[in-house]
Amino acid sequence: MTTIKDMLADAKRQTYGSLSDQINLISAVSAPGADEISLELDVTGITAGMVLSAGLNVWYVKGISSSENLVYVIPGYDNSPQDATAIGDFVYIKPRVTDWYLFNVMNQEIVKLSSPSNGLYKISAFVSEVNATWQTYEIPDADAAAFTGMLRIRYRVPGSAETWIDIPEKAYRIQINEGTSYIRMLRNIPSGSEIEFTYKGSFTQATSLLDDPVADCGLTATMVDIPPLGCVATLLRTTDSRRNQVQQQGDARRAGEVGNNSNAAIANQIDRQYRDRVQEEYARLTTRVPIIRSL
Repeated sequence: MTTIKDMLADAKRQTYGSLSDQINLISAVSAPGADEISLELDVTGITAGMVLSAGLNVWYVKGISSSENLVYVIPGYDNSPQDATAIGDFVYIKPRVTDWYLFNVMNQEIVKLSSPSNGLYKISAFVSEVNATWQTYEIPDADAAAFTGMLRIRYRVPGSAETWIDIPEKAYRIQINEGTSYIRMLRNIPSGSEIEFTYKGSFTQATSLLDDPVADCGLTATMVDIPPLGCVATLLRTTDSRRNQVQQQGDARRAGEVGNNSNAAIANQIDRQYRDRVQEEYARLTTRVPIIRSL
C-alpha cells in the first residue's frame, strides 16, 4: 500500500536525486509538545538556531547537552504539529525541506487535481429505493459535501437481478443546498426497484503521513504519481527563488547571474509531464463510466 509518506519520499528523490540530509535517531519516547529530545547519535554538530524535523514535527534548536545527547528545542516551529515521537524515528538536521512543508504542498496538489482546470475526480455512488410518488431523492450529507457533478443515474428493472436502465442527463435536475440537497427525476421510475446515483467527487486532504491516498483521499492507484510531480515543480522553483533573494547575495552580482536558470527550466518540464499525466488519467476516468447523453 502506498502512503502519503511514500509520496513525499518520491517527491524528494525526484527533486534532490542522491543528495542526502544529515540524520539522527530518537533514542527515547517524547510526549507531544516536549521541549527536549533525546538522540542516539552524537549531537555536537547540532547548534542553536538550527531546525530539526521528525515526521510532521519541526523544532527550533535552543541548545544541546552533549554529555546526555539531549537537544533543547522549541516545538511547533513553522506552525507545525506537536506530535509524540517514538524510538528509532528519523530526525533530519537542517533538512532541505521539512516533511511538514512538503505534506502541506502535497495536500494542495491532491485537492488541485479535482479543480476545474485539471478536471479529475473520484467516482462515488449511493443507492436509494425508488420514490414512485415524488420522484425526489435526497443526497446524503457526506456525499453532498464532496459532490461536483453527476456521472450516471440508472435504475434496476423491477423483478430483475442485474438489468439496469440508464437515465439520460436531461431527465433529472440536481439541487445542491447548504441544508438538504436532492435530485428530482423528470420522468417516472417504476416502483419496487432501486435507483443508483454515480457522481464525481472532489479529492480529500490527507490528515497524516500514514494515510492511504486511495482509501483516504480518493485517488485511484494510477494517480498517485501526479501529486509528487506538482511538489517537485514547487520545490525546484523555491530553490531558484531563494537563490535570487537579495539578502542571500553576499556581494554584487551581474544581472546574468541572478535570473532563473536551470531549476526553473526543469520545473517547466515537470509541468508538461504533470499536464500529460492529468490528461491520461482523465481519459482513463471517462472509460470507467460512460457519458449518457439525452436523445
